[in-house]
Amino acid sequence: MEQYKIDFIKLLVKAEALKFGEFTLKSGRVAPYFLNAGSFYTGELLSKLGGFYAAALVDSGMDPDIVFGPAYKGIPLSVITATALYEKHGKNLAYTFNRKEAKDHGAAKGKVLVGAPIDADSRLVIVDDVITAGTAIRETIELLKDFGPPKIEGILIAMNRMEKNNNGVNALAELEETLDCPVRAIVDLDEVIEVLHGKEVDGQIYIDDAQMEKIRAYRTEYGA
Repeated sequence: MEQYKIDFIKLLVKAEALKFGEFTLKSGRVAPYFLNAGSFYTGELLSKLGGFYAAALVDSGMDPDIVFGPAYKGIPLSVITATALYEKHGKNLAYTFNRKEAKDHGAAKGKVLVGAPIDADSRLVIVDDVITAGTAIRETIELLKDFGPPKIEGILIAMNRMEKNNNGVNALAELEETLDCPVRAIVDLDEVIEVLHGKEVDGQIYIDDAQMEKIRAYRTEYGA
């Protein structure tokens, strides 16, 4: 496993972005783990997070010229990823994000996008924290069809939960097929387990044997 992935997993738990316990998801499933990139709210954490997104994007082989962040969590992700790509990899990409509602005043009245303009020649990577059913990503791509549409180079998320969707098939694989673009994650659940199960991070074990049994039971029902 690449070192940046190991470092990212350790940062996820230390920043309390990845938690273990009992969490009711939007889907109604009760999961033994939960990821919330909103826990990265300091300059230090955001800088580190951007570095991991940038490393994974370079690793993915995608060739975008714009990093697109769906509102709301994707907004800071697009900015910090573009910044880290330039600072750490010498890649000068633009960023764009959407508003939930079109601006109703000023010079930008009626506009739903902020940042670099998008047209049919644009090549986008969409960044977000997680994908469950894929509804939000599909809505984003529908929105982008009004701007060219651009070429979607791929989608990059923080963690692949490795779950089935409500149709009983691999959620990310189905999304790749229906959207005709790759979906990549900085890490997946198997890698998280490899790094954390029975191992200390700053003196704390985040996945002990009891927690691992809960994860196994959940994966038996919902795992892809």
